[in-house]
Amino acid sequence: MPRNAELRLFAVPLCAALVYALIKGLVNGWAASQLFSGFLFGSVIAMLLGIPLLLWGDRRCPGAPWRHLGSSLLQALVAGLLLGPSPRHLLLALLGGLALGALSSLVLRGIERLPAPPDHGQSRGWGRLLAVPLSGALTLGAVAVALYPKGSESLPVLLMGGMVGAWIGMLVGWPMLWLVERLFATRWRYVLGGGLSGLLIWLLSGAPGLYIHSLKGASGLDYWIPLLNRGVFPFLLLGLLGGLLFSLFNEIRRRPRLANHH
Repeated sequence: MPRNAELRLFAVPLCAALVYALIKGLVNGWAASQLFSGFLFGSVIAMLLGIPLLLWGDRRCPGAPWRHLGSSLLQALVAGLLLGPSPRHLLLALLGGLALGALSSLVLRGIERLPAPPDHGQSRGWGRLLAVPLSGALTLGAVAVALYPKGSESLPVLLMGGMVGAWIGMLVGWPMLWLVERLFATRWRYVLGGGLSGLLIWLLSGAPGLYIHSLKGASGLDYWIPLLNRGVFPFLLLGLLGGLLFSLFNEIRRRPRLANHH
């Protein structure tokens, strides 16, 4: 497995999300809704197509200098066809693919030069990386089903929550996994990483409400109690649950290896 694999996998959807958000902003304006839709579209295309192409390239042609550009152009072609097979969309896809290829090559080359994190005695493998989006999917999917009405809507809610949880796990969980394994040696580091991930997601999505809430003149307990109950705590709790679930998966994965080693 390549070193710093977490960051390499994370870089693929991140680069695509940034490129497509930029293209969407240039074409349709810099409204937040346009930027987010471009970010979401690019990241999903990269997760479904870019990551498999990266893994295939690592296995079949690891030294080829053109493989990131080829992967980016293929992703861009699929994106253009999904938007509509018009000359304008295909031209934007070509330009976006070239930009994505350049950005991906630069970022991935920089990641490959980073030192590998300490192993802390953990056996490393792809199962450990797949457990990150799986933990996010199960956590958010289960919470969504618990909060929303039961019955025929449970399965769609579970699937939607699971997809969002897996998406967040790839964009937030993979880099956080790389970070906590460099900073902490405690057996609870993955739970800690989950909590930090929840706080980071809150800062990116919920923290803007701090400013809006403060404009309403709230202060003291009237300000902090609603903020904690409906703001920080849910994100923190979900992150801790996801980190705990990942720790469980990681322990189950390691036990057969340790038994065979002894």
